[in-house]
Amino acid sequence: MTARTAFTVSASSATGIPGLTEIAASLPLSLAPSDSAPQIAAVDGSSGWAVRAQKALDAGALAVVVGSPAAHDGDTHLDAVTAGRVVIAWEFAANPGILAAAEAAAAWRDRAVLVDCTLTVPDSAGLEGALLDSLTAARRIAGEFGPLATVFSGPSGRHLAGRLDNGAPLSLGIVVSGAVPASLRVRLLTTDGGITVVVPSAATAAPAEARVVGPDGELLLPTLWETSRRASWRRAIAIAGGDSVSADTAELHRTASLAPPPAASVATV
Repeated sequence: MTARTAFTVSASSATGIPGLTEIAASLPLSLAPSDSAPQIAAVDGSSGWAVRAQKALDAGALAVVVGSPAAHDGDTHLDAVTAGRVVIAWEFAANPGILAAAEAAAAWRDRAVLVDCTLTVPDSAGLEGALLDSLTAARRIAGEFGPLATVFSGPSGRHLAGRLDNGAPLSLGIVVSGAVPASLRVRLLTTDGGITVVVPSAATAAPAEARVVGPDGELLLPTLWETSRRASWRRAIAIAGGDSVSADTAELHRTASLAPPPAASVATV
């Protein structure tokens, strides 16, 4: 029987990493709380997260999990080795369902005629972080696209528009509503079908559903019944164990450059 590796883990009370205790308990490896020199550290994604991640790694952490960042900290650049040990725990984009849909979408992207991404959130407190999360998910599925323009921005959400590299339109919306549970839906449509993935909030512990529709009918893609949070911590354990490296921060810098800056209420017709 293979021995399981044990890692120490810590997170301050202000990390903004919800459900950390439950996540650690659910993982197939032993994680022990630590007040000092943890091997895996969690930091919140508010402005300055890159500095906090660097401090945790300098203190001896082997990997750092960053809660969904609301800013990409463009003025702070981690070196390649450090960045390779940082996992960004997106609330939606890190879900295994997004990864399954992204793999399937690779053969469809050149034929895309529309990509629609809609994220529903319960309040407007974290719109900038939600925007980066949805942009990351859209980019993983749709591939490359140019900077987006703001069509609408206000207390009820945001609506952005742009185009894929093949010229197809891209619509990205964030809807603020407490009437339905938080969720993300990304659709890539072609002339004869497409791919749709729906990711529920990690708080529900429900699985994502990714479906492919083509001339032969509809196929539900296999994906893990796992939240984005647990998936992110599994990745951090692999990094701490020397089995993997992360490209999350480089991806974030590229994705953040596509988002228009925060603005006052805007509406264009």
